[in-house]
Amino acid sequence: MEQQQISPIFSKGRIIFATLLVSLTLIGEIVLHLNHLATWPAFACMIIFFYYHMDAKQIPHIIIGSFFGILQYPIIMIVIKALAPTIGVFPAQLAYIGVFVGAIVLLKDHIPWVFNTNAFMLFFIAAVAAKVPPGPQPVQWMAIQLVGGTALVLGVVGIQKIVASIMGAQRSAH
Repeated sequence: MEQQQISPIFSKGRIIFATLLVSLTLIGEIVLHLNHLATWPAFACMIIFFYYHMDAKQIPHIIIGSFFGILQYPIIMIVIKALAPTIGVFPAQLAYIGVFVGAIVLLKDHIPWVFNTNAFMLFFIAAVAAKVPPGPQPVQWMAIQLVGGTALVLGVVGIQKIVASIMGAQRSAH
């Protein structure tokens, strides 16, 4: 059986990447904290980007799908308000979730930037976040996700390029 080559933990590239990523993360946290803004909408995008192995082709799916997912929170509230008097709150909630999940399954191959697992994940996170203080703020969350999430994801792409440039320059110097 062939052993897979594992790169060293403390390689120069990893140390540079880790240092720059920690810096980006702390700057993001500080900026959002000082402005009294939720951090989760921005950092969820960065985490999803890592889940996709930092594949830049997935950025539109992450940003647009995540925005669409947060947008589902105010929409479900409207649907629940409209349907609750006739079928009840919980059945109205279940109906909407069923339609949304079904739409993702049916449309993911046709409109993948919008209907994807990122949308479902951010819808779920927004629904959970709405239950904790300060309460639902979907418009603010969408703005944080679009601006902050995009900035963090593009920051990671920039870090990748910086590390590649440094490591490439080091290789060509030898």
